[in-house]
Parts: sequence; structure tokens; C-alpha cells
Amino acid sequence: MPTINTLVPATSALSEQARRSGSALRHVCAPRTWWNAAVTFNRGGTAIAPAIRVGVAVGLVLVVGGLLGHRDLAGFAALGALTSAFCRADPYRVRLPRLLVVGGSVVLYVVFGAILGASGSSTAVQVGAISLAAGVAALLVSAVRLMGPGAVVLIFAATGAAGFATTAADVGRLAGAAIIGALFGIAASLAPWAKDALFGDDHHRIAERVSVFTELRGGCNRRLLWRSTRIVAACAVAATIAVAAGLQHPMWAAMGALASLQGIDYHATVNRGVQRLLGNVVGAAVAIALLALPLGYWGAVALIVLLQVAAEVLATVNYALCSLAVTPMALLLTGLGAGLTADVALDRVADTAVGVVCGVLLAALTVAHHEVAGSGPIPVVSSSASSR
Repeated sequence: MPTINTLVPATSALSEQARRSGSALRHVCAPRTWWNAAVTFNRGGTAIAPAIRVGVAVGLVLVVGGLLGHRDLAGFAALGALTSAFCRADPYRVRLPRLLVVGGSVVLYVVFGAILGASGSSTAVQVGAISLAAGVAALLVSAVRLMGPGAVVLIFAATGAAGFATTAADVGRLAGAAIIGALFGIAASLAPWAKDALFGDDHHRIAERVSVFTELRGGCNRRLLWRSTRIVAACAVAATIAVAAGLQHPMWAAMGALASLQGIDYHATVNRGVQRLLGNVVGAAVAIALLALPLGYWGAVALIVLLQVAAEVLATVNYALCSLAVTPMALLLTGLGAGLTADVALDRVADTAVGVVCGVLLAALTVAHHEVAGSGPIPVVSSSASSR
């Protein structure tokens, strides 16, 4: 039987966890938290050239796909091209192997999602599989320090492929599109390096090569494993609630939970969650207006490129503004293969709200000591620019 000596520490630990969780929940419900998240801006470090390179990579694959008559696959090539949005601050020799990991991961997640779709798997199976995949993606991105949009890009690729693929042939077609897009993205990101090498400027060559496999082995610590486990649970719960509520795109709820939990700790989780929700609400209004217009394929491509560049520029300024651009861009990209109505934007807001609430609540209920230690009352800090 448990003794008093063993019960007291357990009771004390539960009491301490309840205190931390209560403080965390009060913080997220405070109006000041929402206000600070909305008006917190980082006006330094905005880089225009890398953002334009991402836009060029995305635009090129969409144009090529349209000209070749593969408009239904062009969106998946564009997801591969988003490889160029990662590792922008890394020296080129460090960036190259990491971009290969990112591009390969996008392709693998597209294939993974396509297999789920082509196999005719049930919604429950897809929710479980995508949720597990989200945890693995978050662990990979954090352990290897792949700075950029984060694991949500991989899950967006997987869910999109799951909704598109119906046959084994579709798996191969989607994989080919993602590979081509990833190659375009890597080329766009490394273009300045190629220019410097061509003209004899080797100042970028001083960085040593870094083994991403060594980083992966050394980066999988207990805290990252715990955060990934929390992401799996939040994604599964959010998607399940979305299904029960009759929402049409339940995996968008999982993406909302994942995006909120990509922050390094509870402070970032709250800030990102609030900003993502605010950005999605305004972005959905923009999307409703855009989807109501007779844009056609080429009009949609032009807007996708402009919104993608805007998202890249705003990512380091304010995550709400970034989400404002990402929401209509993602919906336009989703609608390239099959037209979408304005109603889908409202569904996006509802799914995102479910995901953000699930992510933040789970983070609050399981908030760890190291996430708030030494910080006193839980403050709001600007969201990390490392992922979005």
C-alpha cells in the first residue's frame, strides 16, 4: 500500500501542476493577452530578397504546370517549391543539406497522404495517421533546426494529397509534382550561391558542412519528445471534434493545433494561437472576396504569388499579419485543382478556431515547470520567427 511519505509528494506535484495550469488558463483568457498579441510587431530583420525568391519558385511551378495542362497537380508542385522558404538564414553550405532534408520530407509527406487517400482509409484512420505524422514532423523540424514555415507545411501537403488521390496512379503523379517543385525551391534558395560561384565571389564558402543526421541524433531530447507527444494528442482531439461538429475539413483543425504548438514554450503557444486565430478571421474575409471573383487559373496564380511573398515578408513582423496573407493564399492554392466556393473560408475559420483552442488548452493543462520557470506571471512574448 502507498505510504503517507509517497502520497504527499504526489499530491504536492498535482497541486503544483494545477496551480501552473490555472495561471496559464487565466493568462490566455485575459483581454490584455489578446491585445498584446495583436499589436506586437518586430520591425527589424525583414528581408525582401529571400521572400521574392520564394515567390518566384512558387510562381514558376504554377506557370509551368498551367502551360503543360497539369493545373490539378500544380498546387502540389507549389508545396514542394515552399522548400525555398526554409533555412533562409543559414550559410549556403549549411543550407544545402538541410534543404535536401526539407524537400525530401515534403515529397515523403505528399506520398504518405496520397497513399492514405488512394487506399480509401476511413476518416478515423486518417485522423490518427496524420496526427502521428504531425508529431514526427514537429520533432524533425525542431531537432534539425529547420528554420522556416515549420511542420505545418508537411501536414498541409499530406492532407492535401489525401484529399486528392483516389488511385495508385495518383500517388506517382503527386510524388512527381512534389519532386519537381522541391527542386525548383532548392534552386531558388541557392541561386545567390550559384551566382557568387560563377563570378568568383567565394565569401559564402567559409561555412563548414553540417551533418543533419548528427543534429537529428543530438537534438531529440526529452523536451522535444514531450512537445511532439502533445502535438499528436492536440491534433487528434482537434480533428475529432471537427468531425463530430460536422465541419468539412477536419484536418485543418489539426493544422491549427499544430501551428499553435510549434512555439518553443507556452508563452509562444498562446501568442501564436491568438495571432493565428485573428489572422485567419481577417484572412477569411479577404478569401471570401477573392473566391467570389472570376479569377480563373492565371488570376489565382498571380494572387497566390503576391500573397506568398507578403506572408514571407510579414512572418518576422507579426504572425497575425502573416496568417492574414497565408489564409487566402492556402485557399486559392487548394482551389486550383477544383474550384472552391466562398463558404470554404468560413469553414477554415471554424476549423482553425477548434485547432487553436485545443492546442492552447492542452498546452495549459500540461504546462511544464521549465516553460514558466523564472518568468513570474506568464507573459506574452513575440512569436518565434523560426516557424509559422
